[in-house]
Amino acid sequence: MKALLIVDMQKDFCYKNGALYIPGAEEIFKPTKKVVEKARGKMPLIFTQDWHREDDEEFKIWPKHCIAETEGAEIIDELEVTKKDYFVKKRRYSAFFGTDLDLLLRELKVSELFVCGVATNICVLHTTGDAAIRGYSVSVIKDCTKALSDYDYEYALRHMRNVFNAKLISSDEFVNLL
Repeated sequence: MKALLIVDMQKDFCYKNGALYIPGAEEIFKPTKKVVEKARGKMPLIFTQDWHREDDEEFKIWPKHCIAETEGAEIIDELEVTKKDYFVKKRRYSAFFGTDLDLLLRELKVSELFVCGVATNICVLHTTGDAAIRGYSVSVIKDCTKALSDYDYEYALRHMRNVFNAKLISSDEFVNLL
């Protein structure tokens, strides 16, 4: 079974007025929306959400963002989430750390993950690595992910390909696989 994992496509990261806006994040809205729409009904859609407490340790590194139950922690409107979608709330970079994501994937009998979202070099990278070391086959949809800089984006893609054996595909390639 295949699943689409949409990492942290939240208002605080993706909208210009967000607390930790990723420059150019809006460039991936259209291809990501296409991927989500084409996958819906064909495989499980799992949205991860950064979900922090007000006093989270991570705020020693990053500005406050994605505070639990705030508008900034919501998935962007463009992706039109539904009640049939799955949601994994996380407090650290990897969506596997301290969550039930692995249990959910195993219950759904998922062996192949397609990953997209933000930020390429942080949460996408760490989630992809943790998926690979747990034995999942992973493909990263490269035009549906964005990093804080071009260097970080390129580095993260190379790292995921070379270290975690992730396939790098485009949104068009993803759609053609369905």
